[in-house]
Amino acid sequence: MPITFPPLTRRNFLQHGTAAALGALATQLPALEIPEQTWVLFSDPHIAQDEALVARGACMAENLRRCANQVLKIGQKPFGLIVNGDCAYLEGKTEDYVTFTHCIQALREQSIQIHCTLGNHDHRNNFLNAIIGPPPPNAERPMNVPDKHVATVTSAQVNWILLDSLDLVNKTPGLLGDPQLVWIERELRNAPNKPTFIVAHHNPMQPSMDDKKKGTCLQDSDALFDLLSAYPKVQGYIYGHTHTWLKTKHEKTGLPLINLPPVAYTFDPKRPSGWVIARINADRAEFELRALNPAHEEHGQKQVIRFT
Repeated sequence: MPITFPPLTRRNFLQHGTAAALGALATQLPALEIPEQTWVLFSDPHIAQDEALVARGACMAENLRRCANQVLKIGQKPFGLIVNGDCAYLEGKTEDYVTFTHCIQALREQSIQIHCTLGNHDHRNNFLNAIIGPPPPNAERPMNVPDKHVATVTSAQVNWILLDSLDLVNKTPGLLGDPQLVWIERELRNAPNKPTFIVAHHNPMQPSMDDKKKGTCLQDSDALFDLLSAYPKVQGYIYGHTHTWLKTKHEKTGLPLINLPPVAYTFDPKRPSGWVIARINADRAEFELRALNPAHEEHGQKQVIRFT
C-alpha cells in the first residue's frame, strides 16, 4: 500500500483515476507527448505539530512551505512529487502529520500528486490515519508487504520504486526485511522495461564506512544492491537521511547514488537545504538542486545520470 495523498475533490479523482488511490499495486501516470518529464523530490522535512518550531537554526514548517511555493513557480506542473521520508519531526506523532499536510496544501490544490516514503522519524499508522483516517473496525489496510508501505510509480519515461526502510521509530538504522526484498525483485521483474530508480530514506552501507557509520544506515543494503545489480533497468538509488546533497556511486556495484538535500536543516551549516528537480529524458536523468538560499554556491548544481 503506497502512501499517496488522495485527491482533494471528486473532480481531481476523475482526473487521476486510480493513480491517486491508496492501495493500488502500482500508480500509473499518464504518458507525456514531449520527450522530457519533470518530477520533484523532497526529503527530510521533519515537520512538528508546532509550525514555529526551530531546530538547528531552521524553522522546518517555513522551509517546507517555501519549497512548496517554489515548486509552483517552476513554469510547469510536475508529473509527481516524492517526499523521501522523515516527514515528521522525531516520533511521527499524528499532530505532526496534520501540520505536514497543511504545509503542502498549496501543492495539493494544484492537483500535484504527492507520494511519500517513510523514514526513521515516521510512524506508519499515525501517518495513514492522519491522511485518510483509520480503517473500519476489525478491518486491516491492504498492504503489498506486511507492515511496510511500498509502491511502484510509473510513467512513460521512468519507474520509481518506493521502499519503506523504517525499522524502529526514532531509532537511526533502517531495514527493509526479507519480505520487502522479495517484493522488490518481483516488481523489478514485472515493471515496464524503462529506466528505474529505487527510492528509500536510508543511505546504503558502504565497505569504506567505519563501524559507527555502518550502524546508522540501511542494515540490509548488501542484499538490496546484490538484487539491484541483476537488473540493468535500475539506473540509480535515491536516498535522504544524511541531510547532505551529494552524488556518489555504490562502492561494490557502481550504481549511481543521489543523496537528496534536506528540506529542514543540515547537520553541517555550510551545506545547502532545499529540494531537487528531476528531469527525465530518453537517455539521461538530470537532478538539479534548488537551494533555499539562492546565494549558495551549489544552488542550481546539476547531477546527471546517463542511462546505460
